[in-house]
Amino acid sequence: MRRKVSGIFLGLMLAVGPVLAGTAHEGYDLIFRTGTLEDFAPGDALHYQSETENAAAPPEAQGAQGYDLRIEEGGTARLLRVLDTGQQPVAGFDATVGNPMAMFFLERLVRDLAQATGGSTFYIRNRIKESLLAPVGISPVQVTWQGKDHAGQEVLLAPFVGDANAARLGPFAELQVVFEVSETVPGWYHSMRAETPERDSGGRYFSSTLALSETEE
Repeated sequence: MRRKVSGIFLGLMLAVGPVLAGTAHEGYDLIFRTGTLEDFAPGDALHYQSETENAAAPPEAQGAQGYDLRIEEGGTARLLRVLDTGQQPVAGFDATVGNPMAMFFLERLVRDLAQATGGSTFYIRNRIKESLLAPVGISPVQVTWQGKDHAGQEVLLAPFVGDANAARLGPFAELQVVFEVSETVPGWYHSMRAETPERDSGGRYFSSTLALSETEE
């Protein structure tokens, strides 16, 4: 199962690869930056906190979830789900390529959107792939890490805006995906979020976040 899950994640990244050959795409390069784990040694770990709100999903599929990304001997980055009873392995990745958390976040988003809309994972993944190559905007931001502000960049994606089938997606048609990255943040990714617009009644139909945690072991 873990090998299958890892293959799905890699499929999202590899699906973009042929399109990128011989070209420069700043948004993609920022989100899938290589070498972001090269300063980590076996035994090192990064901790992430996830929050999900989804009006189309049952309560048990929502809420908070912790993840650890541990560097192992042999150059493997092991992703583990944090449970009350311990840790549950999710997948293993090649740490020499870079931090896999963006792949994990986007592939989880593909799954959630497909389940909520009844749409095709192939279609949704392709829209996200295209948005990676043509982000709505890339802008400088300040991110907070260990009590200090650091210079970073924000990449904004809108996978379904302008798409011919967007109307079929209901509240997800205006979904935005935002990545905040910084050279001075361990592992490169400060936070990632995907969200629909705020509703008139308050709150959002869907919100999914994944952020680096400052939790110490």
